[in-house]
Amino acid sequence: MEIGLIVAIVGWGLLVGVVFSAIGAAGGILSSFGLITLFGVLDPNSVKPMTQIVVLATALVFVPGYVRRGAVVPSLGVLLGLGGIAGAWAGSTVSALYLSDMATFRPLFGVLTLAIAAQIGWKLYRHVHGLRTGKTSPARPFIGAVTEKVLQLGCMCFQYGETRYRVPVISPLIAGAVIAFTAAIFGVGGGFLMVPYMASILGMPMHIIPATSAIPIFMSLMVSVGNYLNLGAPLDWPILVPLVAGAVLGAVLGPHVNRRLANHWLQAAMAVIVTGIGIKYVFF
Repeated sequence: MEIGLIVAIVGWGLLVGVVFSAIGAAGGILSSFGLITLFGVLDPNSVKPMTQIVVLATALVFVPGYVRRGAVVPSLGVLLGLGGIAGAWAGSTVSALYLSDMATFRPLFGVLTLAIAAQIGWKLYRHVHGLRTGKTSPARPFIGAVTEKVLQLGCMCFQYGETRYRVPVISPLIAGAVIAFTAAIFGVGGGFLMVPYMASILGMPMHIIPATSAIPIFMSLMVSVGNYLNLGAPLDWPILVPLVAGAVLGAVLGPHVNRRLANHWLQAAMAVIVTGIGIKYVFF
């Protein structure tokens, strides 16, 4: 493999790692796009586990940094992960058997990315409209550690800053199963659904979402990748190794971006990139 190609793969992995570790989502979308369009991997059943391995490696690197500063809710992450185990196995099985042709996979993946872009765009619109009308407060700075984490029968509670959160146990179990099933079908991490669930439904701030979402993503991807490999999915190691190396490096930088850069700017850039990917795969 040429040096220039290796550098390009590492560079793309760096972008994937920074994005995923900074906002907790879209790393799988970018990784899949790179594998299919930039580096010419033509087998969907190869792209899906390779993408998920990249996401796994990234999560393993950036989560400890969030843990050290207390910006994680472990019990919530584990509940989401427990729900995701069955969903990941079912989704990867369905996808490996019935979504193994690139001519079918590409447009469906494009529809998925356009849906994600629309979701991000709508969230940004609400944020900007809320700021203009005074209904939304400016983004809060990083406060510190999550405290008073309590898991009880039927619900779990935690506190971040002055806000106390109470989450019924059944909610993350169901959400984890649905998200992992969807993510496994397309071979992505699932952050594109996990982040909105925690930010919009549970009302959690972005500073504590990336590491919390990485816990269930890690748990479900272990199942999904293992199942893909068990079903015979091939891995392109010459591409996968430098891509993982770049993503790991990006995962070291991403938490610093999360801490210093306003999240809506990150999401706006992500929306533009994802829209472009979706348009290419659906219409071209």
